[in-house]
This record gives sequence, C-alpha cells and structure tokens, in this order.
Amino acid sequence: MKKKPLIIVGIAYAVAIASLATTNLLHNFFGINGVAEHKIDDDPFSSFDVSTPSSSSKPSASSKPSSSSKASEETSSSTNELPDRVANTDPSPYTETTLTYTRYNTQTYDPDGEAVDSHGNPITFYTLEVKIKKITDFRTNQVTDANGYPGDNCLNTLFNQVSEVEKKYNVDVMGAINGDSSYNNLDHRLGYVLRNGQVLRSQYRTGVDSVFEDLVLWNDGTMSVYTEPGFTGTLRNSSIPTYSTDYLTRNKAWQVWTFGPTLIDNGAICVNDDEDVASPHQSGNQRTAIGYIGPYHYIFFVSQGRSKPDKSDGFSLQEVATKLLARGCTLAYNLDGGDSSTLYAIWDNSTKKFPSKTSPRKIGDMIYVVDA
Repeated sequence: MKKKPLIIVGIAYAVAIASLATTNLLHNFFGINGVAEHKIDDDPFSSFDVSTPSSSSKPSASSKPSSSSKASEETSSSTNELPDRVANTDPSPYTETTLTYTRYNTQTYDPDGEAVDSHGNPITFYTLEVKIKKITDFRTNQVTDANGYPGDNCLNTLFNQVSEVEKKYNVDVMGAINGDSSYNNLDHRLGYVLRNGQVLRSQYRTGVDSVFEDLVLWNDGTMSVYTEPGFTGTLRNSSIPTYSTDYLTRNKAWQVWTFGPTLIDNGAICVNDDEDVASPHQSGNQRTAIGYIGPYHYIFFVSQGRSKPDKSDGFSLQEVATKLLARGCTLAYNLDGGDSSTLYAIWDNSTKKFPSKTSPRKIGDMIYVVDA
C-alpha cells in the first residue's frame, strides 16, 4: 500500500523531466515562430571575454541575397568573406561608471528652449548621460519563461525587471530604459537577438521585416550599425557592412538591437522630417533612443508624448536626432517607443521614473547600467 504514493511521485517526476526536455527541444529546434531560440546564460557578465580581438583590416560589406531569399540561421561560412574588424585598443577613460539624469521641461529646466515640439507645444523629455568603466557595466535584460527562454509572451514592466536583476545579480541599477522589443513587436518577430555577448536568435530578417539597420555595441565600448543578410532597405551610408551572428560573436559583440531606424551616422542626421517607424507623416510619438558620443560614453533618450499634461503628440524621429546631435552624438539609433517608452534612474538620492504611474506597459527587454 505504501508503494503507490512513491510510484505516483516517481511518475510525476518523470513527466516533469520529460516535459522540460521537450520544452528545451522545441525551443532549440523550432523556437518561437519557427525560429530556433537559445536559453539565456545564468551569469554572462562574469563569463564574457572582454579582451580585444586581434585584427589587421577593416570590415567591408559582403554580398546580400535577394529579397526573395528565405530567412535562415547563419553559418560560419558566410563570414569568411569578411575580415575581422579593427577594434579599439584604448581602455575606458573612466575610472568609475557614472550616470547623469536630466529632465527637460518648459516649467522647470529648459535652457536651450528644446522642450517643445515642431508645433510649439511643450513636451517633457529625459536624458541619461552614461560613462562606463568597463563594458559589462552596460547590460541588457531579456524577460524569459520559467525555463529560461525568451519569447513573444515573456513580458514584465521595466520597474519590475530592475528589481529582479538587482536581486539576481546583487547589483544596484543606476539607470534603465526600454529596449527594442525584439520578440514582442509585431514587425520584428525575426532578426538577430544578441544580449550580453550571447546569441539568443540567429535567424535574420528578410523583405519588409528588414528595412532598418541593426545597432551593435562591441566589447571595446564602440558602437556601429550594420545590416543582416536579408536587408532590403536603402542604405543610409554606402559603407554599412553586412554581418552574420558568427561574425558578431567572433569579433566580440556585446549587445545588438534590431529596431531602428538609424537617426545619426558618422555625425550626420540620416532621417528626414516625415520618416517614422510604422508610417510616414506621423507628427510625433513617445520616443526612446540611444546615442553614441565615443567609446564607453553614451546618451539614453526618452520623451513623453500623446499625454494630456503636455498636450503634445511627441517628437518626430528627426527632432530626436537633432537633440542627440546637439549633445555630441556621432551615432544614434531609435528604439521601441509609444507606450513602451520607459525610464528609471537613481539621481540625487531619489528614484526618477517615467511614466510615473506604478504599472506602465509590460515590455520584453530593457537596457540598464550598473557599477559592478
């Protein structure tokens, strides 16, 4: 009689193990939307190789397949055409990681009269100027399921994500913004996902899903843009190369974002006055963007919009680009905006949040900074 409970427990345990194994197989071979996904490492920050890769020549653009080519997982053979990149060998000039929070508002602080949209309506926006002492202080978080895999339905608020990573890694988050929604945006269900040095999705976008470039943060603190092999858009700069995930990992990419478009490249604004993510002639929106000033030096940008207090639709992409250019950015990139735009910062011994409501939209990923 006593053996029955043990048998039941044993069967339940076997079923649980089989279920976990099946989940792993489904993710690894079929993934989300038929794309192979990879489980996130428990602690990528201690295992990532931050040494500078050796190279002797600059990257060049490789050939691209036609727009009718089927999206496929990259293989190392396609990267043999590209020489390794010339990495920055200078160490970070900053002895500590710092973050400077600024809130621009017509009623409180707006020295250059920037806190208005193209129609003259007041609008509040925020910047976090970030300087990091080492690349692993610049982190991303991808929400996962119970088995450690990212996916379409893996969502949480940015504020909850902050609390979770602080507990998991025993760190204090200095500042955070939303990311590119690489799993949850309907227009970005494919495309590379590389987070904290780990490739989570290596299947590239094709056709209408590949109209914008990707942004990469390398382990040497520099940023650049590139295209995936299925890119069908118009290059904003003829020298933009095409990379595979094998190339990115071999040259030690630390983060990759796949939203866009590129706002500034080589110190010049490269979006026009009516360009937008979903459709042209959109007057404005809430925005999130990231700007690159130099190695280990960045700007996080978040703006309000479509809100009653400001009575403004928000900024256009060109307006965001103008503000980031004024702050010394030589490269800038648009991230997920609208109701996904979220900001968190610890500044002047207090917590700064946008939106201020306690339950903002749940999102799939965030970008954050620590001093670890």
